[in-house]
Amino acid sequence: MIVNLASTSPGVLSGDRLEVKVDVAPDARMLLTMPSASRIHTMTAGHAELRQVFHVSAGGMLDYWPEYLIPQARSRYRQRNMLHVEPRGTLLWTESLAPGRTASGEIFAFSELRIATDLHVGEAHVARERYSMTKGDATQRALLRQFPTPYYASILCVSPRLASAGDALSRLGALHDGDHVWTGASRLTESARVVKVIAAGSPELRQTIAAIRAELYSVLNVGQPAIRRTTGESRLHLRVEEPMRNAAVPGGVIGLSVAAGSTGG
Repeated sequence: MIVNLASTSPGVLSGDRLEVKVDVAPDARMLLTMPSASRIHTMTAGHAELRQVFHVSAGGMLDYWPEYLIPQARSRYRQRNMLHVEPRGTLLWTESLAPGRTASGEIFAFSELRIATDLHVGEAHVARERYSMTKGDATQRALLRQFPTPYYASILCVSPRLASAGDALSRLGALHDGDHVWTGASRLTESARVVKVIAAGSPELRQTIAAIRAELYSVLNVGQPAIRRTTGESRLHLRVEEPMRNAAVPGGVIGLSVAAGSTGG
């Protein structure tokens, strides 16, 4: 099943509090994507927040692959990702960050960006990542030393099939070329891997993400879904939770729950 998650407004505004909950049932497969980039608009005061909770049951698979996060000048944004994968569950998690509206000359012009991610596999707390940047800080300066317009991606993969994919890390690491793309791949546990990418621009990052995903799908031994096609093999339940107000209004609160279940046929 392929789900396009669309915003109710042209972007995220100051005061917005967004929440996404996704539950993938046993033997269900879901690709959750977005039709366009998530734009964090300029803010004169305050900040915006997104809280995401994802649960993958044993035998289920979630492929989370949104478009770029683009924080605009003077924006302040905080995101919290809580990922729970049961044993024998599969997760492919891709996040990508643009340095700003590069076509308008904005490079790290946002005021604050915080992203916190926790990954649990079964009862084990496998990964805890805290990503924080403010305008002109050491993290931004380090990225700018590599490329004038650095694009970033983080990819997490959890699957029991990774236990027997000993050479997958070396193949992913081979995508590093130094001139246009920097990549690093690490083993978190026997069944979990993480890949980080810094690229010179958007085309280089997209090409690298596509190559990483193709390699990981090969390891997972499942067909890679076509973004614009659905098969009808699963059913989708969408429930919008209260309170809900239009996110185009500053201070808007949106809650969204998505459940995927196999139809058995």
